[in-house]
Amino acid sequence: MAHGETFKYNYAIICRIPQTFQYKALRTKTGKPIDIDRARKEYDDLRDILKNCDVNVIELQEDENYPDCCFIEDCAVCIGGTALIARPGHTTRQGEVGEIRKVLKNDLKLNVQEIKDAKATLDGGDVLFTGKEIFVGIGKRTNDLGAQAVAEFFPEYNVNLIKIGKCETLLHLKDVVNMAGRNIVAVGCGNDAETKDANYIMKEMQSLAEYTYRVLHLDNRAGVDMLYINGRLIHRTREEMGEKNYGVIDEKIPYTRHRVNLSELSKADGSISSMLLPIYKKKNQMNMLSDITEDDIAPFCHK
Repeated sequence: MAHGETFKYNYAIICRIPQTFQYKALRTKTGKPIDIDRARKEYDDLRDILKNCDVNVIELQEDENYPDCCFIEDCAVCIGGTALIARPGHTTRQGEVGEIRKVLKNDLKLNVQEIKDAKATLDGGDVLFTGKEIFVGIGKRTNDLGAQAVAEFFPEYNVNLIKIGKCETLLHLKDVVNMAGRNIVAVGCGNDAETKDANYIMKEMQSLAEYTYRVLHLDNRAGVDMLYINGRLIHRTREEMGEKNYGVIDEKIPYTRHRVNLSELSKADGSISSMLLPIYKKKNQMNMLSDITEDDIAPFCHK
């Protein structure tokens, strides 16, 4: 991906929310029940914002067999014209990748690659692309083999591996760090445990990074939940992130911003980036042939 094309996307794949999301979605914390109507309203609002960001939205039908199918980010890693099909770390989610594979390969005709090692696990939420290099969190959902697959299939970028398994408050790397713009990394703290994990992640990133980034410090996880896309920043509402964080973003971010409430989806660990796969497809991109056979992928697809 050329430097001028970084964070430029012309497609986004999203997936509707199934009825089963209300009762069966995976949650790291038990709490108040999920209001399915509110969750779907939040999804609709995000879809409309994406359309206003000059993105062609590809909307997939919900699958009641997969309550978490709306969190589509975990199904693939898409950088430039290459799409690496992920291997979700929670076994109940591995069948979600089948439909994503079809869209990426048959409809968008990207260079689709598969992880061959059956022991590998990889969630897209553990992969942070800065526009210049890649950071991969190895922890609850992504293992060493999955992280190594990212390095294998994106050799043009430096791939930095960060051990996050001991971070008590993290499910994914992007729970605590996201890109707020070109060369701007947003990091979110919170309570003592969250701050400890955030400080560790930033120390590791600074130690491993080949490039220098500006850091936007925010004091809760809702504040750091953001997506930089086509020169715009999508982030959570003032009510969710608080006045202090909102003021920091007001002061530091000069470009167009879009606000979306995800208070219902976040009950199941949903975030802005988790809800979509942003893709940049060149107009003249050719369909790449893969040497992967049905035997390679059959064990990880639900028939």
